[in-house]
Amino acid sequence: MSNPGPASTQSVHPQQLGTNQACRLLAVQQGVSLATTGDAAVLPLINSTNYSVFQVVLTNASANISTGYLAVRTAPAGAGTAIVANAVLTALTGSTVVDQRTVATTAVQTAQNLYVNVGTAVAGTVDVYIYGYDFSVQ
Repeated sequence: MSNPGPASTQSVHPQQLGTNQACRLLAVQQGVSLATTGDAAVLPLINSTNYSVFQVVLTNASANISTGYLAVRTAPAGAGTAIVANAVLTALTGSTVVDQRTVATTAVQTAQNLYVNVGTAVAGTVDVYIYGYDFSVQ
């Protein structure tokens, strides 16, 4: 019998997880402008249909944005489920990592986009990373 070639595997997740119960990156957007109120960014979900957000990490602020307010929701214009309620970005300057965003719900979500909504505008940008559990059928 001849060699059929190298073995390969396929996964629906770019992180190559062995289980759908692992915490992984669900969505990311870099350079989100906080200069105007309202929806600042749309974060498409990365290969997930059912998920629960575990943590929202903000980092790489371009300036002192500690007086701005930010929320993460499942629908545009402040509608839908609040993943992170509108809250002040206390002490977020430079490359400081803020992972203390209080997750407002751990319920399973199906929205394929998450919306970063600015409640109080401030000059500057920030990177947003959303981590959680992916319950999608594999």
